[in-house]
Amino acid sequence: MVQLPGHHQVRVDRTRDALLTPFGKATLDNRYLLPDESYQDLFGRVSSYYGADAAHAQRIYDYMSQHWFMPATPVLSNGGTTRGLPISCFLNEASDSLDGIVGLWNENVWLASRGGGIGSYWGNLRSIGENVGRNGKTSGVIPFIRVMDSLTLAISQGSLRRGSAAVYLPVWHPEIEEFIEIRRPTGGTQTVRRLTCTTVFWCLMPLCARLKLTKNGALFPPKMARLFVRCLPVHCGSVFLRPVWSRASPTLSIQTT
Repeated sequence: MVQLPGHHQVRVDRTRDALLTPFGKATLDNRYLLPDESYQDLFGRVSSYYGADAAHAQRIYDYMSQHWFMPATPVLSNGGTTRGLPISCFLNEASDSLDGIVGLWNENVWLASRGGGIGSYWGNLRSIGENVGRNGKTSGVIPFIRVMDSLTLAISQGSLRRGSAAVYLPVWHPEIEEFIEIRRPTGGTQTVRRLTCTTVFWCLMPLCARLKLTKNGALFPPKMARLFVRCLPVHCGSVFLRPVWSRASPTLSIQTT
């Protein structure tokens, strides 16, 4: 039997260890088991903690131990413990200021270290070469994304695995073409290519529909995004597809509302 204090009792079947493959056992040993915890104790711990009642907790255990389903890493690793969070994914966005950018980096470091995957929206930032301060010019969004990529590589998810992150940029952002190319081995420049974060270009459904209806297009700064229905980046269509064909694999996210 497994029962966490204040939670429901779960009856475990230790013969179900035989259902685990050698690779599965090694993964649980290296990443998920608490000290002196067995495989079935792990499943029982998570089931006892998340079960709404005794019957529900037992069903969760039976389904997990028979491999009918398996929780995501944060749930399996942190359920019934005082470490980490039971949440897989977090979304945030960077504001167009140094405080906002550094704040997002700091937030992402802590989220990744607690076991979360992250999706960060960078579309609010001005593009490269725009005015900043009295005489300065912006460096664009790509260098800041590169720093986020390096932080992701450096931080592990609750000491279990390397952190994971996705970066989002809207299709009307002036740097969208370089953003799409940066995961290609031969794309972008030496300072930005080979990004390990997942790249996602974000598109509104009305914009996608108008890609087939207009022959004119343009890219424009984030502050002018409200004009996207009149200034449409039609020429980006082929740019979107080239990295897919070359396995750079940027993702297209379409907002329908």
